[in-house]
Amino acid sequence: MLLIQNSLAFALAVLLFTLLSSTARRIQYSRKAQRLGCKPVRSPDKNDPFRWKILNHLRKAKADRMLPVQVGLDMDTVGENPHTVTRHLPLTSLIATRDPENIKTILATNVSHWELGEIRRGVMSSYMGTGLLTNEGQAWKHSRSLVRPQFSQFSVSNLALFERHGKELLLKLGSGTDGWTGTTDLQPLFFNLTLDVVTEFFYGQSIHSQNPVAQAAIAGPGKAGPPNTDIFTACLDVATDWVALMSVLGKWYKVAPARRFKQSRSKIFELVDWYVLKALERVKEKSATEPTDSSRFVLLDELAKVTDDKIWLRNETLGLLTAGRATSAALLSWLFFYLARQPSLYHKLRTSILEDFGTESEARYFTVLQLRASRYLKSCIYEALRLGSPAHTSVRSAKRDTTLPRGGGPEGNDPIYIPKGTLVTLNIFDLHHREDIWGKDVDEFKPERWDQFDRGWEFLPFGGGPRACIGRTYPTIIDSQDLTDLNVLPGDFALNEASLVVVRLLQRFDDVKLMDYTGRVLYETAVINRCGNGVHVRLHRAESI
Repeated sequence: MLLIQNSLAFALAVLLFTLLSSTARRIQYSRKAQRLGCKPVRSPDKNDPFRWKILNHLRKAKADRMLPVQVGLDMDTVGENPHTVTRHLPLTSLIATRDPENIKTILATNVSHWELGEIRRGVMSSYMGTGLLTNEGQAWKHSRSLVRPQFSQFSVSNLALFERHGKELLLKLGSGTDGWTGTTDLQPLFFNLTLDVVTEFFYGQSIHSQNPVAQAAIAGPGKAGPPNTDIFTACLDVATDWVALMSVLGKWYKVAPARRFKQSRSKIFELVDWYVLKALERVKEKSATEPTDSSRFVLLDELAKVTDDKIWLRNETLGLLTAGRATSAALLSWLFFYLARQPSLYHKLRTSILEDFGTESEARYFTVLQLRASRYLKSCIYEALRLGSPAHTSVRSAKRDTTLPRGGGPEGNDPIYIPKGTLVTLNIFDLHHREDIWGKDVDEFKPERWDQFDRGWEFLPFGGGPRACIGRTYPTIIDSQDLTDLNVLPGDFALNEASLVVVRLLQRFDDVKLMDYTGRVLYETAVINRCGNGVHVRLHRAESI
């Protein structure tokens, strides 16, 4: 009995201490905020003291495949300028912002005040170890110094890689006697295409998910035989879905069930480690038969010349593989979904492509510079990146007490105080859907808007600042100390790949029909935002190609 009484007394003492400490911190933060001229941040979750309503609310939105839209609608409820709010989740509180000035401050102006944070590092490291996408500070700079030059050396400008696998995609799209294909979901085909591209680019050998005959000829790791694309892609999806879910759980992710994730991770490691060993053997042997022209650039081989650390090579390439596969595939999926909804725009884009690149039978040679110069093609891709926002959100944690320029006060125009350790989500999807930035037709697929729109911090398809997508061209200001005027350039690897695929598909097919569409755009949201409707279409083969 005495033991029970002592335990209760200890528990009450701990609870009292926690409450007093929390109150003291709030008072301290409030006083410091006042000295800095900062105002409180509004919240749409004020009437949910136990935080269960918001959990069910967001869970339902995700189940309905409307999560990114619902997050924006929640922000709208706080009043004027509802672009930075506090969200009170069951296990944590955080700041959510879709304000380009706040995002610029975090990613560029005051980038030294921010980090990925312990939770994001921990969750992502559970999947891809320590590397470019998970490291901070000097470790991150070291990883980037090794990986970045290899991208510069290639070839993100070399179209032969994309061309080879684009032809495999076209073979999947046979047409009947009336010229129309059967109803086909392009989205999984795009994910197979981009997986084939990134495995060849990173590892020197495609997994050939589009070509079962070529895949069967791969020796594969151990005694398992050829790699199984369905199993590998399913494991990639399980792993990335787990990363997305655990990021929401905050510090409690360490005690969450992870058996399925670990099983999937083991299968992913098995294949990637096999690729790493093959690369180390190639580099060691310096085979005279190994091609040396730029069309056979292999990222892993170049990295293996720098280090023979198998774990480091796995970590660096696995993170890039995951990002490179999903982003490009989601972009292509969103683009064809929106083009199929508006066939007149499909026809307009096809006319532009034929003018710029000719018909398929003409087999004109063109360069990546000509792809980039195709204005309407570029506008369509930008508009798909805006509406679909594959990289829909990002998270940062304050390394020190700091401020953000907007979001405080009753009208949301005053600066806000951010204590050390505060998590801030950068809601890129909602930034890309702000009516006050993009106009009343914000939800329409309208490539023509890019004729006038000057890209800045309102459009961040690949992030911004020093940690932006590595597969892109950087402005020279990236290495300077003054990052305040940094403008974001799009990811060259993803854009070149998508552009080439679009050109080849529209040269081949002159019409499109969207099938099985219910009239509502849906979003399959995890680490990447996919088209929740799928891309169920029929395509008509051009009579003269």
